[in-house]
Amino acid sequence: MEDLVTSVEGHTAFIKINRPPNNHFDSELISQIANFLEEQDDNVECRSIILHSEGKHFCAGADFTRSSFKEESDAYASLYEQAVRLFRTKKPIIAAIQGAAVGGGLGVSLAADFRIACPEARFSANFSKLGFHQGFGTSITLPRVVGEQKAKWMLLTSARLNGEEAYKIGLADYLVDKESLLQKAKELADEINSAGPLGVQAIRFTVNEGIADQIAEIIKWELSEQNRLRETDDFKEGIKASLQRKEPNFKGS
Repeated sequence: MEDLVTSVEGHTAFIKINRPPNNHFDSELISQIANFLEEQDDNVECRSIILHSEGKHFCAGADFTRSSFKEESDAYASLYEQAVRLFRTKKPIIAAIQGAAVGGGLGVSLAADFRIACPEARFSANFSKLGFHQGFGTSITLPRVVGEQKAKWMLLTSARLNGEEAYKIGLADYLVDKESLLQKAKELADEINSAGPLGVQAIRFTVNEGIADQIAEIIKWELSEQNRLRETDDFKEGIKASLQRKEPNFKGS
């Protein structure tokens, strides 16, 4: 089974993450997404991208039970090296989100220009409940979308928002029935596609204000904090509690 299913229909390209049900990512998957986005940068017929997923959840982030994420600091460095590439691409991205966009999965959704959610969607920057630090450039992207105070609240509490709550704070741009997610994404893509493509790309570049360079810089700090914290007892407790679906008992060590 392919981890990524891609296609182009008219002026819209489609990327489907195909690792159901949780659609966990690794550096290889993010690299595949970046490769396709860069290909579409060179495709003059493509004017917008729709990112969606197969299965129950949009993306539940990294699978911390995998040995690479438990034992190898290079696994994080490789992942974030690929993540920066997403933010350097030129075409507008629309994410259609069902189920969970959690942790790094929230970071993936924030690489998109727009997020379309359904009531069943779940958004969480759940890093603090793991005794961990946010990554994927979320330190920059989340405050840009919801504002500094809401971002701080989400990050420090690991609050879990449903689709309606996400829509109310601006984390989701549209709220529709689960069955209508892709249709709404296509409608928004058609609106973008009807505008002048060179103008759209120029406007997007200006509004993003060099975000890729900012993310490349902040990811160095995020990575250093993640490398430090993953050696702590609190991180081990956070992962254990998450797998056992219970509240962690952190000791601050």
